[in-house]
Amino acid sequence: MKKSILPLILIVASVVMIVVNIVSSDDFDRGFWMRSISSILLIFAMILTIRSQQQK
Repeated sequence: MKKSILPLILIVASVVMIVVNIVSSDDFDRGFWMRSISSILLIFAMILTIRSQQQK
């Protein structure tokens, strides 16, 4: 049970980080896009982790 909750917590945290990044950013420079892309990749990795755990 604990292993399936951790990826969901990371997904929620990444979504919150993306929203905070959009709200608090004054300009959309390279740093903004790198932070956003890293959060999106983290969400994608956690979705793949959840899928692989469900297949077992």
